Amino acid sequence: MSQRRNGTGLIEFTLLTLPVIFMTLSILEMSLIGWKYHSMAYGVEVAARYACIHGRNCSKNGNSCTITVGNVANVIASQSPALDASQLNVTLTTHASSVSCNPLNSCFSNASQFPNSTDNGVGLDVTITATYLFRNPIPFAWAGQAGSTVGTFTLGATSRQSIVF
Repeated sequence: MSQRRNGTGLIEFTLLTLPVIFMTLSILEMSLIGWKYHSMAYGVEVAARYACIHGRNCSKNGNSCTITVGNVANVIASQSPALDASQLNVTLTTHASSVSCNPLNSCFSNASQFPNSTDNGVGLDVTITATYLFRNPIPFAWAGQAGSTVGTFTLGATSRQSIVF
């Protein structure tokens, strides 16, 4: 009777280990996606708040508080530590104008005023939209998937704030 049961432990171990490894990797990947999305959404929200308090009226009484596209881009990058700035695409939109930073790091040295002098009145909206191409590395390990778009999708976030000063 014991001769017929040789090797069953190895088969049971294999049948149990494969699903456990798959579930563990899936949980890790979903956690990574969640962290990247939260990081992007938070960075965009903080940058929109930063821009909305630097409107036309903030420079009264001798204050010099105008900001640039580069300032906003640097705020997004500093508040989004999980993201690579060379893969994050951002659009800064005001009442009548729009600035695209594709990728975000192309705008770090942009000295254009944001929001510009015609679009920085109290009550006007500032909208910041971001997209990030997420590439899941696990499908690329499977045979025949090199160069395909399997496991690739776009995360997006938008924040709209009204200028208060």
